[in-house]
Amino acid sequence: MPSSRNKTASLYPLLQGSGAAPDYLQVKPKGFKTILQSTVDFLETHQIAASLLAKLPTGDAWTDDVYRYSQGLAPPHQLGWFCRPGRPSAPGPGLSAVTVPIETPDTWRGDYFVVLCGEGFAAMVVAHRIQASSAIANLEDDPEETSPAQRSTYLSVSCSVNLTAIAALLAALQQQHPTAPLDWSQFDLPGVNADPRFLGLVDKWLNWQIRLQENLRQVASSYRRQAMSMSSLSSQNELLLSTLRLKDDFLNTVGQELRTPLTTIKTALTLLDSPHLKPPQRQRYMDMISLECDRQSALISGVLNLLQMETSMGQVPPTPLCLADAVPPLVSTYQPLAQEKGIMLAYTIPNDLPRVSCPEAWLRQVMIHLLNNSLKYTGSEGKVWVTAHRHDDDFVEINVRDTGTGISPSDLPRIFDHFYRGRNLPPEETEGAGLGLSIVQQLLMYCGGTIVVNSQVGRGSSFVVRLPVTEP
Repeated sequence: MPSSRNKTASLYPLLQGSGAAPDYLQVKPKGFKTILQSTVDFLETHQIAASLLAKLPTGDAWTDDVYRYSQGLAPPHQLGWFCRPGRPSAPGPGLSAVTVPIETPDTWRGDYFVVLCGEGFAAMVVAHRIQASSAIANLEDDPEETSPAQRSTYLSVSCSVNLTAIAALLAALQQQHPTAPLDWSQFDLPGVNADPRFLGLVDKWLNWQIRLQENLRQVASSYRRQAMSMSSLSSQNELLLSTLRLKDDFLNTVGQELRTPLTTIKTALTLLDSPHLKPPQRQRYMDMISLECDRQSALISGVLNLLQMETSMGQVPPTPLCLADAVPPLVSTYQPLAQEKGIMLAYTIPNDLPRVSCPEAWLRQVMIHLLNNSLKYTGSEGKVWVTAHRHDDDFVEINVRDTGTGISPSDLPRIFDHFYRGRNLPPEETEGAGLGLSIVQQLLMYCGGTIVVNSQVGRGSSFVVRLPVTEP
């Protein structure tokens, strides 16, 4: 207990010598803050109007609850706010509040209290700082125990409805500040005719409950930190192993994809050396070489784009984006290609959609790949629609639908895999590298979005992109 200070400068020895000798328990600052909050909640819940005397640490985190309660009081109830010169005074207009300056430097240093007196009810919450370090003149503004000084600070706290202890505290306050402009009659103790032993049991019950809450809070906090630490390490380890496996699979697949066109080109070149080769056959082998060269070029470009995208992910922060400004111009650039193929291309993007969290460059890449796919797999007189709507409070959906060839059920689970090409291309289209949808999925994952696909063979496909909302 904080008995090392001069007894005339502390409320602790005064209360211990009052005959009531209230019980104390040690809590962290956050525990003291919880006790104050629960006391105010009790007064508000039961609509108890009481005059208050208070001395608390500085900062809104400590004073908000008392301020809130006192704002609802009407005269003749008062709030007496004890503070040192230079500290914030009592709340202002609309409240009968009095600031009582504590002029003597050592008076009640490290002591905090709230005393309330109402009709038929009186109580006090008193705290004494145990930490002896003179470097801490007051508790930090934030009671969340974030600073090293606060983590090493404990308070000795007593909650009491014992009229003897409350009377001793009130007498000390009035004696120390006899000229304070307070109506001390508002702090006359109520005529509660109760057995002192009963009040003592009530005090013990209150302190028992508080002790249980504090112990449970500390144990829960310790377990929570340990669980979060273990969970974080386990998740990081699993993520690292998964990333290494994916990199190995990716490199293995890249090697196979690069080797396939080279093998075809080498075979075609060998056949071109035959002196008996007819012109139509020669032309067919030349076309095969050209096609495989295009395929390998597309593959190399796709791999480079994928690697560049992964490198720059952490350097591009998701920014609020208006879909009504970004999507229509992009869709319009594909109108000439759609007209050339005889495809109807249309969009509906409402202007009142909330902004989404996605860099514009990323959304452009997503839409380019999806529109390219839809136009590539949709024949003449087909249709492609781009629509958007709010899915719920947290997401906006963009739907890219087409009436193309569709995707078979066996291909659907694999269409987002690297290098996977499942759908049969129209004869006039060039086969890609199979990386477009992989890039789309990666981009959406990094900005908190998702993509799903629904498709039926011969009836078309629908790609639904879901992006997180950045404003209500």
